Amino acid sequence: MNIDILSRIIDEKIEALNVLAEIKVGDYLQIAKYIIDDNEMQRKKVKSSKTVYSLLRNDLKDGCTIPPIFLAIRKEAIDGDEQEFLSKVTDDEIKQSIRDKQLIILDGLQRTHQMLALEDELKKSGESEALVKFQGRTLRLEIYVGINKIGILYRMLTLNTGQTPMSIRHQIEILYQDYVTDTKIPGVNLLREVDGARVIGIGNYKFSDVVDGFQSYLEKNELSIDRATLLDDIKSLEKLAKKGQNVELFQQFLKVFHKFMEKINQVSDDWDFTKMDYSEDYTHPFGRDVANFFLRPQVVTAFGAAIGILEENDVITDLDTLSSELDNLSLGGESSEVYEEFLKNLEFIRSTSKKIGNSQRRYFYHFFKALLNVHGENKLDVYKAIKKARQMYNVEFL
Repeated sequence: MNIDILSRIIDEKIEALNVLAEIKVGDYLQIAKYIIDDNEMQRKKVKSSKTVYSLLRNDLKDGCTIPPIFLAIRKEAIDGDEQEFLSKVTDDEIKQSIRDKQLIILDGLQRTHQMLALEDELKKSGESEALVKFQGRTLRLEIYVGINKIGILYRMLTLNTGQTPMSIRHQIEILYQDYVTDTKIPGVNLLREVDGARVIGIGNYKFSDVVDGFQSYLEKNELSIDRATLLDDIKSLEKLAKKGQNVELFQQFLKVFHKFMEKINQVSDDWDFTKMDYSEDYTHPFGRDVANFFLRPQVVTAFGAAIGILEENDVITDLDTLSSELDNLSLGGESSEVYEEFLKNLEFIRSTSKKIGNSQRRYFYHFFKALLNVHGENKLDVYKAIKKARQMYNVEFL
């Protein structure tokens, strides 16, 4: 296996060595077979024969060059002092790490899948000449040597500009992925985007939505996380990576949210939009049952932001106390009447707002602020909080 090291540059941002190398496609694929599933942060293979990836296989067969594959040699693979290693590591040591498959793929997973697929196609079809030609082509690699987990996350997000970019949902998940394994709450499952399509419901929550809500709780702001915010977050992720109190706080936040979902479902008397007599009045109902109504990112973020503000103003002493208070939650009326009021307000927002998502977040922020104010006149009364939220929304937007 021949590997040519072309240049070396220190990446001061993530304190790693960036190495440009060239390798034959066939040699890279021998390595790729072993490392392709070795990055828990990476997306899975995109499954579609009608995407640009099917075109990519044809281009590869015709000798088209592709952008470099970005790889990383984990910091954990380095023995001894990191700075000394980066300054003294030899080309031969880097090559040996590649041969030993001590790598993960940062960017180029889908290209790698398609190269492996093309190699398999050529073998099965017996096109030996085309196979040898394909395997003998030169491929560029960019390898980050001595990169830590924070650097891996940062580079994955900044490099992710390919034909199938990560969704913001998945980016949030990889940023906070330790919280999945460190959070064990009876009756609660956190579902990740990479797990595939699974039904959400009471106790089955989208991990990215809960993190969105937790972020809103910390920042006391119900607006959604965007790409720029994610990159800003990574700048301070070293502190987050140490976990400790933040993980415990996340667990408390998830517990109180789960308690709310259990309680609102209990008092809603199996409310279902399809059972309503007035369904023709709502062409785009916000929700069709309790879980569908409240398990939306704009609701979860509003929940977090409202709790954050109430806690800052000493209305809520702590999340555990709030969880106990939720035992007293009441609907405040017949479920059909209460949810009709909810749907009426949200239909008004849908039909009048220029930024529907942000307006919905703001409405729910006012709703939860009224509902969870344990010293207010609307304390834990859903119907009263709905009316208060509409009143506050009108004052703010109309």
